[in-house]
Amino acid sequence: MSALLAGASISLREAHLDPLLDRPPQLPFIEVLADNYLARRGPHYLRLRAVAERYPVLLHCVGFSLGSDAPVDKAYLNRIAAMARELNAATVSDHLSLSQTDSGYVHDLLPIRYRHQTLAPLTDKVRAVQDRLPVPLLLENVSRYTAYQDDQLSEGALFGELVAQTGVGLLMDVNNLFVTAHNLGQDARSMLSEYPSSAVRQYHLAGHHARPPLLVDSHGAAVDDAVWHLYRHCLDTIGCRPTIIEWDNNLPPLPRLLAEAHQAQRWLFAAQGVA
Repeated sequence: MSALLAGASISLREAHLDPLLDRPPQLPFIEVLADNYLARRGPHYLRLRAVAERYPVLLHCVGFSLGSDAPVDKAYLNRIAAMARELNAATVSDHLSLSQTDSGYVHDLLPIRYRHQTLAPLTDKVRAVQDRLPVPLLLENVSRYTAYQDDQLSEGALFGELVAQTGVGLLMDVNNLFVTAHNLGQDARSMLSEYPSSAVRQYHLAGHHARPPLLVDSHGAAVDDAVWHLYRHCLDTIGCRPTIIEWDNNLPPLPRLLAEAHQAQRWLFAAQGVA
């Protein structure tokens, strides 16, 4: 199904479930944060299933913690796989990060070390998730605020190795790429050129806040103009892919979110030469 999806849409939050169902807008698909519905029951999940009857669903996750030392949480993986089947999801995505330590979950997406030694365990965990899911897995780049001194690979090179060994697809978060490049003193377009572009299946767009000297990936603001221009560069160099607007904090009314999705759709049309 994922190969048939195109256009721009939103990442749905619970506050927008009822407005979306009351007056369904014309959208090509909906992304859903799966971790908000892990119980797979109750009134919110019933409304989500009603959404899934109207729109193709992309499941987005934050709990696989692929970069941690612990094995994949089988109970969590089973829940996500069951949800993907119930909602007829097109893809499941998560982040190339860690969110689990020896002390438990840290409720954040922490960057991993980009070293050759990390590739074998990462590959094993990605394959374990792929084997259990009924749909393709996509990996997303996270925002970084500092680099590890013992990093040996660039971010793009690490993704390239994982793609070569597992065939996993990529979810390119354009805002995260922009934030990471700023915080690490790198050029975002140069970073992008190191990614395996043919593996990019979807884009994320979101907002950030300035906390000098850093940019903070807050997902609580409108997409910055510089991120829109980086997105256009992605469209020109990688190609048009399904695009999702994410907004997690300072959540605006649904029409504001839809307006940003429509703006992304205009950029997609422009890249395709559609008037």
